[in-house]
Amino acid sequence: MLYKMVKNFIVVFIVSSVMLLTACSSDKKVNELRLQGIEELQMAKYEQSIETLNEALELSDGKVSAMQFDILMYRAEAEYMSGDYDAAQKTIDTLRQVDGDKDTYLKFQAQLDAKKLVKEATEALNNGDTDTAKTKIDEARATGISNDRDLAFDEIVYYEKTARWQAAYDAVTAYLEQYPGDEDARKELSFLQTRIDALNDNQALAAMADNSK
Repeated sequence: MLYKMVKNFIVVFIVSSVMLLTACSSDKKVNELRLQGIEELQMAKYEQSIETLNEALELSDGKVSAMQFDILMYRAEAEYMSGDYDAAQKTIDTLRQVDGDKDTYLKFQAQLDAKKLVKEATEALNNGDTDTAKTKIDEARATGISNDRDLAFDEIVYYEKTARWQAAYDAVTAYLEQYPGDEDARKELSFLQTRIDALNDNQALAAMADNSK
């Protein structure tokens, strides 16, 4: 009887040890994938980062803990940086539902809302709807978003489409101070310079005509 009890204890101990080792090994792999996904995010490999972080979540096998919340937050950031704002919205919605409205999530939500407005402004400009574009640009600015490259370029395009050449020239000059390697912006600067020169020439001609009267 004693032998049987000892034997059963040994079996249970071995099984428990194996399960514990398996769990530890799984957690270690999840963290390795998490760190890999973060590194890919920092290297601007956004799609790859999303895949790696998803793999980490799948390996978590439904476990819900601070580790999983952290992985989801990094995935939301990768989705945001890749331009997939709908996916980022779904991820942040999930985090807020299961982990509450923490400051980190609310700040990310505000940033995401601003970026959606910028995207709507870009679409409006592409469709020639300058009134809607201006509204969206102003709303994005009102959120407090700063140093957003797409928003800055949208403002340049808006000024061009509304023939506000000096404002457009000033905006693209400021833009190039931040992003000097943007060749498209440099072409815009050259184009705007011709507009400014033509505007100045017309004003000079108009002044000469007035003086001759």
